[in-house]
Amino acid sequence: MTLQHIDRPPAGDSVGALVFFHGYSGDPADFVAFLNKIDPDRRFHGYLPRAPYPGEGGGTSWFDRRSSDPEEKQLGALIEWLEGVPHARERMVFGGLSQGANVAYAVGLGPRYQRPAGVIAIAGGFRDDLPPDLERPLPPIAIAHGRADESVPVSVARHARDVLERAGATVLYRETHTGHGIDEAVIPDLRSFVAKLP
Repeated sequence: MTLQHIDRPPAGDSVGALVFFHGYSGDPADFVAFLNKIDPDRRFHGYLPRAPYPGEGGGTSWFDRRSSDPEEKQLGALIEWLEGVPHARERMVFGGLSQGANVAYAVGLGPRYQRPAGVIAIAGGFRDDLPPDLERPLPPIAIAHGRADESVPVSVARHARDVLERAGATVLYRETHTGHGIDEAVIPDLRSFVAKLP
């Protein structure tokens, strides 16, 4: 299974890779503008992969609900794709929205993977089958969530923040009044977060 992706080239020599995972039935093309907002100087080479499994309305999903395979195994195609990204793992930033935030946590904080430079989780949290490895040092993490989120309760983000901070992570946490999505109000904070990486 080969993943397709959209490239957002850097302005010059890149400092690393900024990989953003869309949500369930999302479209990676919708997040090119978001990458430009949080990395306006285009220091990073942006990568927007498309999830490999069928979702609703012609979209795609990072997990196959019809499969009996463990969720970690279902990420195999993504892990293989990430290994082909021409940047060292410690110079990658993983971000995601909703289900994509689950993926960013899984591939960024999972027990089998080298740590990235940072993780950005928007409107998502940990998946029960893919808990973070809290025994090793954690990278900087940014979490943004809306208190009016009708799809993923804000308690999910608060739980992730509390777990990660107790494990020693430096966490940028922003809650706003928005629903399920990216609130423009958090863009300046995410821009500052990315500017300090890798």
